[in-house]
Amino acid sequence: MNHPGVWVLGDLDNDDRRHGMGIIVEYANRSGKGQWIAPPPFRWEYSRFAQSGATPAPADETIEMVFAKDNAAEEGFNRWTINGSAYPMSSEPRPASFHLEEGKRYRIRMGNASDDIHPIHLHRHSFELTSIAGIPTAGIIKDVVMVGGYQEAEVSFVADNPGLTLFHCHQQLHMDFGFMTLFDYA
Repeated sequence: MNHPGVWVLGDLDNDDRRHGMGIIVEYANRSGKGQWIAPPPFRWEYSRFAQSGATPAPADETIEMVFAKDNAAEEGFNRWTINGSAYPMSSEPRPASFHLEEGKRYRIRMGNASDDIHPIHLHRHSFELTSIAGIPTAGIIKDVVMVGGYQEAEVSFVADNPGLTLFHCHQQLHMDFGFMTLFDYA
């Protein structure tokens, strides 16, 4: 932060920024209207960090997931589903949707059937990104992966931390309206 002035720090999307997804950064002894300067185009590529020639270990089992949006389905808000089911936001406990066996290696194949980007997070485990947008990868260890609109991604992990495990989109509004599920250990 070595460029004195009054700047807008915010979302790259103009409409989102105009609707509150930005903040004014004002240096000491500076005043005026905040200026937005778009950054140069950049496309994030996980594959830049992959190990060349590496091959992910095969999975013992594959879990298929499709993420979808029901537009304005819940009090005017979008409802989010995993395999057609929205996680209910009630005080009632909900049983886990997916059951793991300790020590097994699982692959989660995720298909994003919406135009939204989702930062997908698996609690209590790290996973290896094995494919993103059809590009095979190996050696990229994460606990959150960005799954783009209409994109597919695959991750693998070892079930090595028994107990209830939350899987969800890290966007709070998506989570609040159904975009999460539970894993448990059998």
